[in-house]
Amino acid sequence: MKTFLLALIAVITVPTNAFGAEHMRSQTAPSAQIEEAPSASKLQLIKRFMRAIGLQDQLDTGSFLERYAMPGGPLWGAPSGETLTESLSSGFEIRFKALKAAYEKRRAVYQQAYEDHLNWEFTEIELQEIVTFLEAPVGQHYLDGRWRMEAYTNTNTEDMEAEIVKEANDSLAK
Repeated sequence: MKTFLLALIAVITVPTNAFGAEHMRSQTAPSAQIEEAPSASKLQLIKRFMRAIGLQDQLDTGSFLERYAMPGGPLWGAPSGETLTESLSSGFEIRFKALKAAYEKRRAVYQQAYEDHLNWEFTEIELQEIVTFLEAPVGQHYLDGRWRMEAYTNTNTEDMEAEIVKEANDSLAK
């Protein structure tokens, strides 16, 4: 069960362009490994944490599934070179709507999986400190700044990344 929860967290929280490539620290902080159900106050902290980091919005909207609705993704059955008979934006909307309908039946499982893992991972005192930071202006700046850094840096290095992939691909062909 814990393996499923960890995999689920990885899928939702890791940006798709970094999936499987995120640098892992050589040593990670130990988890609290709390097995008992959270107190009412800890559950409120868990919910505040999820809201502060944007996870609750992803779970509420199913937006973490958008990548599957993108043109070229698994829901687009058109073979390479075939002419599309729909616009990309309306095709995306149709596919994302289907994903959200399929997700809605499983939404509560996702919610519970995250709440359970956060309860297992952090003590109530740790969550209080983290949430206090994240909800403060400096914490919001941290979250926004981290998002902007990723977005701008990824945009500014797209060409270089394409060169890296091409060079690696060319070396594999030899």
